[in-house]
Amino acid sequence: MTPFSKQGSRRAFTLIELLVVIAIIGILAAILFPVLARSRVRARVTRVHSDLRQIGIAIEMYRDDWRGLPPVRSICSGSSKYDYYEVPHELVKLHYLGASNFNDPFNRTRSEDNQTGRPYKYVAINWGYSASHKGHFTMWIPRDYPECREDAVLYYEFAGDIYAFDRGEMRREEPPVRWAVWSVGPGGDPGLEETGNRQLPALRRTWYPIDGDGIIVRFADGRTSP
Repeated sequence: MTPFSKQGSRRAFTLIELLVVIAIIGILAAILFPVLARSRVRARVTRVHSDLRQIGIAIEMYRDDWRGLPPVRSICSGSSKYDYYEVPHELVKLHYLGASNFNDPFNRTRSEDNQTGRPYKYVAINWGYSASHKGHFTMWIPRDYPECREDAVLYYEFAGDIYAFDRGEMRREEPPVRWAVWSVGPGGDPGLEETGNRQLPALRRTWYPIDGDGIIVRFADGRTSP
């Protein structure tokens, strides 16, 4: 048999065979895509925990140097939709924190000037600003902290003392923690109003991975979400 006859005897793929190959590739892609997506989320979660640790160190360094916590801001530049409770920019400006550890990789909210990338969140029982108005800020902390399975109690500062508002009653009480920092998590930014409605950031049921779209949080005493 001549070389030409051998070459001519090669059989091309039929349409059905091509469709079968495409179907197999589609099935494999459908199986692998969720796995890859979960891997990306886990990689971001690992980065977030590292960043929050660095932010926590920066907050305590600031506290030691300035004899007080950095200010809280419920509205940083005019719109609570975009920039509520952001980690204080003072930490970067005063070189306690590097800019690379500042922005939350899960927060893709676009600002008024159409820029993406918002800082991590920070709240404390402390003074701060709402727009340009100075005031005192509160923090929700569960009754059973650090288990964080029960409903939260509202702690606030008044005349130099800390009070808890619980089930309609007010009492003077030292809180178990004074501040927390967190990432909005895989679900993205819930907004200022929903943050208050969900009593973020300290309820366990709002944490990732307990809630697949939950937040990732670190507290002043070093405790973290799972």
